[in-house]
Amino acid sequence: MATIFVSGTAFAQTREPFQSEPSGPLLRSNVAGSRQQAGLASEGITTGGIQIQPSLTVKVESDSNVLNRATQKRGSVFVVITPAINAAGGTEQASYVVRAQAAVARFASINSQNSETFGIEANGRLAVARKASVFTRVAFDKKIEPRGQAGESITEGSPAEYKQFEAQIAARAETGALRLTAAITATKRDYADIKLENGRIEDQQFRASNAVSFALKSEYALPNGGILFATGTYNKADSPDAPSCCDQSSKGGQAIAGIRTELSKLVSAEISAGYVTRDYISDVYKDFSGPVWQAKVDWYPKPLMSLSVMSGRKIVNSGVPTVAGIVVDTTSLQLFYEVRRNFDIVLTAARSDENYREIDTNAVATLIGLEGRYIFNNRLTGGLFSRMRDRSSNNPQQLSGGSGFEAGLWLRASI
Repeated sequence: MATIFVSGTAFAQTREPFQSEPSGPLLRSNVAGSRQQAGLASEGITTGGIQIQPSLTVKVESDSNVLNRATQKRGSVFVVITPAINAAGGTEQASYVVRAQAAVARFASINSQNSETFGIEANGRLAVARKASVFTRVAFDKKIEPRGQAGESITEGSPAEYKQFEAQIAARAETGALRLTAAITATKRDYADIKLENGRIEDQQFRASNAVSFALKSEYALPNGGILFATGTYNKADSPDAPSCCDQSSKGGQAIAGIRTELSKLVSAEISAGYVTRDYISDVYKDFSGPVWQAKVDWYPKPLMSLSVMSGRKIVNSGVPTVAGIVVDTTSLQLFYEVRRNFDIVLTAARSDENYREIDTNAVATLIGLEGRYIFNNRLTGGLFSRMRDRSSNNPQQLSGGSGFEAGLWLRASI
């Protein structure tokens, strides 16, 4: 049972609640990369009108640069065990979804990297009229930042760990071809200190934030099946624990307009552009005002092959005390190919150009990956993957970089 709450880029670390969810990574449901093969999908358990889908994933991985260092790299093999459960129920009048997941990671040679993370989310929908509904969402997560992402801590050693609580309420109404959605999102995020190998502590509390976002989106259905949309958002973020040197409190907003449509029988596209502003309370940081965009074009050259190309600009929060918002330009490509009905592969290539404006530093992050997935039956799926990541900057004294190679395998059992 789908939910309208999906990740967005309107404001760093908040969610954009009313973007239409495709059934998979592509804009169509019946193509390689999105297709659900008949008889191979997990059915779950249905009891008392509730559908429950439990699963257990075991991953064994090797990383050549666990600490993400520029020099003196250290590699390790590690195991991640991830139990998860989804439950959904309700009627056309009222429905709900509950999700819970945990991950336990254990490293063979660098015990300081061992971790336990988890997340739990509940969201629901209530129809208050024939074409009007309200939505709510509450989520709590304990996560670790992925290595190499824009905005992460630049401290060599451990990735940053944080806890996040998020609550959201939205209302949607339809009239003819027009659909309007309004939403309020509140997010609280706290960071744990990083423990370095030499025993020192790297304070991360300057990154803690309390954010509130107000958003309004209109969507208009075109006769040919396309959708025109426009979004307006206002955001306010406070840094409750930051010292005066690193107070990243800000306010701002954005206006975005775009279209989601089919350009031809073989090409689908979603393109949007607009203007974003972010004003910082502290004079230490540079305000941002400028254009942003997002373009996603999917091409289906053959029945068993799909190609997706994405490009866009966004502004994200920084893990560097001397820098606030990072302007990030990203381009990525994914190629999906169904070798057999139950075996598919995906090739990924991505590049991000990051502008750390306060310290006049630019960084480039590159990722190349290849993964194969094999569906044994509707209860057992496995895969092999390899990824190469690299991150460098034009000012290594201010912003360190690192590269690494990851490879591994995973097996997921579900009911």
